[in-house]
Amino acid sequence: MRKALSNKQLMEKCMKWIMPLILMTFISTSVVFSEMIVTTEDGRTFRLPISSGDVKKIEYTDKAQSGHQYLGCFKDQGDPVGTAGRDLSGFVMNKPNMTTELCAATCRDRGFAYAGTQYSSWCFCGNSYGKSGTAENCNMKCAGNTNQICGGPWANSVYSIK
Repeated sequence: MRKALSNKQLMEKCMKWIMPLILMTFISTSVVFSEMIVTTEDGRTFRLPISSGDVKKIEYTDKAQSGHQYLGCFKDQGDPVGTAGRDLSGFVMNKPNMTTELCAATCRDRGFAYAGTQYSSWCFCGNSYGKSGTAENCNMKCAGNTNQICGGPWANSVYSIK
Protein backbone atom coordinates (compact mmCIF):
# COMPACT_ATOMS: atom_id res chain seq x y z
CA MET A 1 0.00 0.00 0.00
CA ARG A 2 1.20 3.46 -0.88
CA LYS A 3 1.84 6.06 1.73
CA ALA A 4 -0.39 9.16 1.45
CA LEU A 5 1.46 12.39 0.64
CA SER A 6 1.03 15.45 2.77
CA ASN A 7 -0.29 18.62 1.12
CA LYS A 8 3.21 20.11 1.24
CA GLN A 9 4.78 17.06 -0.42
CA LEU A 10 2.08 16.98 -3.06
CA MET A 11 2.60 20.68 -3.82
CA GLU A 12 6.39 20.24 -4.10
CA LYS A 13 6.03 17.34 -6.55
CA CYS A 14 3.53 19.25 -8.66
CA MET A 15 5.67 22.38 -8.73
CA LYS A 16 8.75 20.42 -9.87
CA TRP A 17 6.76 19.07 -12.77
CA ILE A 18 4.54 22.08 -13.69
CA MET A 19 6.92 25.05 -13.25
CA PRO A 20 9.18 24.19 -16.20
CA LEU A 21 6.08 23.93 -18.41
CA ILE A 22 4.76 27.29 -17.22
CA LEU A 23 8.15 28.94 -17.80
CA MET A 24 8.51 27.44 -21.28
CA THR A 25 5.03 28.63 -22.22
CA PHE A 26 5.72 32.13 -20.88
CA ILE A 27 9.07 32.46 -22.63
CA SER A 28 7.82 31.16 -25.98
CA THR A 29 4.76 33.42 -26.05
CA SER A 30 6.26 36.58 -24.58
CA VAL A 31 6.79 39.66 -26.76
CA VAL A 32 9.50 42.17 -26.03
CA PHE A 33 7.95 45.61 -25.65
CA SER A 34 9.83 48.85 -25.78
CA GLU A 35 8.83 52.37 -25.04
CA MET A 36 9.54 55.42 -27.13
CA ILE A 37 9.78 58.56 -25.01
CA VAL A 38 9.21 61.92 -26.68
CA THR A 39 10.01 65.10 -24.76
CA THR A 40 8.74 68.37 -26.19
CA GLU A 41 10.48 71.76 -26.11
CA ASP A 42 8.29 72.84 -23.19
CA GLY A 43 9.14 69.73 -21.14
CA ARG A 44 6.03 67.59 -21.73
CA THR A 45 6.77 63.87 -21.99
CA PHE A 46 4.85 61.34 -24.06
CA ARG A 47 5.42 57.61 -23.63
CA LEU A 48 4.48 55.40 -26.56
CA PRO A 49 4.49 51.63 -26.05
CA ILE A 50 5.80 49.77 -29.07
CA SER A 51 6.88 46.24 -29.87
CA SER A 52 10.60 46.46 -30.63
CA GLY A 53 10.26 43.76 -33.29
CA ASP A 54 7.85 45.94 -35.29
CA VAL A 55 10.12 48.98 -35.59
CA LYS A 56 11.69 49.38 -39.04
CA LYS A 57 12.65 53.05 -38.97
CA ILE A 58 11.90 56.08 -36.84
CA GLU A 59 11.99 59.38 -38.65
CA TYR A 60 11.15 62.87 -37.49
CA THR A 61 10.35 65.85 -39.64
CA ASP A 62 9.16 69.27 -38.58
CA LYS A 63 7.39 70.62 -41.65
CA ALA A 64 6.80 74.03 -40.08
CA GLN A 65 10.53 74.43 -39.45
CA SER A 66 12.03 72.54 -42.38
CA GLY A 67 9.57 73.39 -45.14
CA HIS A 68 9.50 69.79 -46.39
CA GLN A 69 7.58 66.64 -45.54
CA TYR A 70 8.70 63.05 -46.11
CA LEU A 71 6.44 61.18 -48.55
CA GLY A 72 8.19 57.83 -48.77
CA CYS A 73 10.76 55.73 -50.60
CA PHE A 74 10.30 55.38 -54.37
CA LYS A 75 12.07 53.42 -57.12
CA ASP A 76 14.15 55.23 -59.71
CA GLN A 77 15.52 54.32 -63.14
CA GLY A 78 16.94 56.06 -66.20
CA ASP A 79 20.14 57.90 -67.09
CA PRO A 80 22.87 57.06 -64.53
CA VAL A 81 24.23 60.63 -64.53
CA GLY A 82 21.35 62.74 -65.90
CA THR A 83 17.60 63.16 -65.60
CA ALA A 84 16.34 61.31 -68.71
CA GLY A 85 13.87 58.61 -67.64
CA ARG A 86 14.25 59.44 -63.95
CA ASP A 87 11.34 59.47 -61.50
CA LEU A 88 12.21 63.07 -60.53
CA SER A 89 13.37 64.39 -63.89
CA GLY A 90 13.66 68.18 -63.51
CA PHE A 91 17.12 68.70 -62.07
CA VAL A 92 19.96 66.63 -60.61
CA MET A 93 23.05 67.37 -58.53
CA ASN A 94 25.64 65.35 -56.64
CA LYS A 95 27.26 66.96 -53.56
CA PRO A 96 29.65 65.44 -51.00
CA ASN A 97 27.80 67.39 -48.25
CA MET A 98 24.26 66.32 -49.27
CA THR A 99 21.50 66.64 -46.66
CA THR A 100 17.73 66.56 -46.86
CA GLU A 101 17.63 70.32 -46.23
CA LEU A 102 20.19 71.08 -48.96
CA CYS A 103 18.26 69.05 -51.54
CA ALA A 104 14.85 70.46 -50.51
CA ALA A 105 16.12 74.06 -50.58
CA THR A 106 17.77 73.56 -53.99
CA CYS A 107 14.62 72.08 -55.52
CA ARG A 108 12.40 74.73 -53.90
CA ASP A 109 14.63 77.55 -55.19
CA ARG A 110 14.35 76.09 -58.70
CA GLY A 111 10.54 76.03 -58.48
CA PHE A 112 9.92 72.29 -58.13
CA ALA A 113 7.25 70.65 -55.96
CA TYR A 114 9.26 67.56 -54.93
CA ALA A 115 12.81 66.74 -53.90
CA GLY A 116 14.43 63.33 -53.62
CA THR A 117 17.73 62.26 -52.13
CA GLN A 118 19.43 59.14 -53.44
CA TYR A 119 22.55 57.07 -52.78
CA SER A 120 23.84 59.36 -49.95
CA SER A 121 24.93 62.30 -52.09
CA TRP A 122 22.50 62.75 -54.99
CA CYS A 123 19.54 65.14 -55.20
CA PHE A 124 16.76 64.99 -57.79
CA CYS A 125 13.98 67.56 -58.31
CA GLY A 126 10.68 67.28 -60.14
CA ASN A 127 6.98 68.05 -60.22
CA SER A 128 5.78 64.43 -60.08
CA TYR A 129 7.07 61.22 -58.51
CA GLY A 130 6.25 57.55 -58.06
CA LYS A 131 5.91 56.38 -61.69
CA SER A 132 8.10 53.33 -60.93
CA GLY A 133 6.37 52.49 -57.66
CA THR A 134 7.49 52.33 -54.06
CA ALA A 135 10.82 50.94 -52.87
CA GLU A 136 12.05 49.33 -49.65
CA ASN A 137 15.74 50.24 -49.84
CA CYS A 138 15.98 53.86 -48.66
CA ASN A 139 18.58 53.04 -46.04
CA MET A 140 21.72 55.05 -46.87
CA LYS A 141 22.90 57.83 -44.58
CA CYS A 142 23.27 61.30 -46.05
CA ALA A 143 26.85 62.23 -46.88
CA GLY A 144 26.44 65.62 -45.16
CA ASN A 145 24.44 64.42 -42.11
CA THR A 146 24.70 60.79 -41.03
CA ASN A 147 21.61 61.23 -38.84
CA GLN A 148 19.48 61.50 -42.00
CA ILE A 149 18.58 58.95 -44.68
CA CYS A 150 19.33 59.93 -48.29
CA GLY A 151 17.65 57.20 -50.32
CA GLY A 152 19.48 54.13 -51.51
CA PRO A 153 20.68 52.47 -54.72
CA TRP A 154 18.13 53.49 -57.38
CA ALA A 155 15.74 54.64 -54.64
CA ASN A 156 14.69 58.18 -53.71
CA SER A 157 13.66 59.44 -50.29
CA VAL A 158 10.98 61.83 -51.62
CA TYR A 159 9.85 65.06 -49.94
CA SER A 160 7.07 67.52 -50.64
CA ILE A 161 8.60 71.00 -50.59
CA LYS A 162 5.76 73.41 -51.41
